[in-house]
Amino acid sequence: MKSIIATLALANAKPATVHIMPHSHDDVGWLKTVDQYFDGSRKDIQYTNVKGELDTIMDALTENPARKFSEVEMKFFFMWWETITEEKKEQTRKLVKNGQLEIINAGWSMHDEACPIYEDMINNMAYG
Repeated sequence: MKSIIATLALANAKPATVHIMPHSHDDVGWLKTVDQYFDGSRKDIQYTNVKGELDTIMDALTENPARKFSEVEMKFFFMWWETITEEKKEQTRKLVKNGQLEIINAGWSMHDEACPIYEDMINNMAYG
């Protein structure tokens, strides 16, 4: 990271500003089934528990109004939404309203960063 900033600073002859934004990138059905990713089972394949991640993220955002997060995969967000209480839903709505939680992409799954051209991204989103 320091070398990137130093290179940019030298190239522009002024300091660079780097923004780091926490965001989801939970692969819908890549190595495990959607349910296994969501509930954290099959840790022998990959250690991921999307429900636990979303629970923790929402709590962290609520605890500190300076924190922000971008959620990408609507499949997992939908599954999580179906499991939470009405109180948690209202808390989540407030996080969206005050700009701490941003829903981006809004696809069932996020397209792969390895998609080389925009048609591939669109196809990946459509078939998600």
